[in-house]
Amino acid sequence: MMNIKRFIISHFLCTLFFVSSNLSAPISLRRATGDHTFTLVNNCPYSITAYVEDTKCGYSPRCADASSYSAAQPGAIPAGGSMVVTIPAAWVGRIYAETSTFTCGAKGEDCTIGEFNLDTGDIYAAQAYDISNIQGFTQAMAIQLQGCDIVTCSSQSCACSDAYPPGDETGCGDDSPVRACGAGAIPATITFCP
Repeated sequence: MMNIKRFIISHFLCTLFFVSSNLSAPISLRRATGDHTFTLVNNCPYSITAYVEDTKCGYSPRCADASSYSAAQPGAIPAGGSMVVTIPAAWVGRIYAETSTFTCGAKGEDCTIGEFNLDTGDIYAAQAYDISNIQGFTQAMAIQLQGCDIVTCSSQSCACSDAYPPGDETGCGDDSPVRACGAGAIPATITFCP
């Protein structure tokens, strides 16, 4: 995966040099500015309490250009229910759910989390997302950005291609759990207990 990333970066830089050297005006890469609609679906046989937490400047190195989620927390979603939340453009953060028998840390620690890096400015990975069980596994989860890959983890022993495993801070060696999607205000669906 690291070789693929190097190839993409190298290809992008070569393309950028070629295009910019053949234009009279400089090229600028702009970030998407539209908000994202996230639908949180609870397929669990019990109620959950969903949270949206920023991780910019903390768990993520992306800082100055990342936005903050400032709306009310999604809160309780009954079994079989769903809720729509608006996530700001350029957001970096986590979405996770607690249950009546298990609470998570302030940023979702000890729980299964969906991680997002939105509107990165990278033309190949404008939206990046993954499922992480590094700090703990609490329930199955699926993430889909419209028109892009679905990533699903149904158990604590998911393969690295589906989620970061518990306690593994190596990134599976190649960040294989991470999915990428194109630019724009792409809607997402996060399903708990898919």
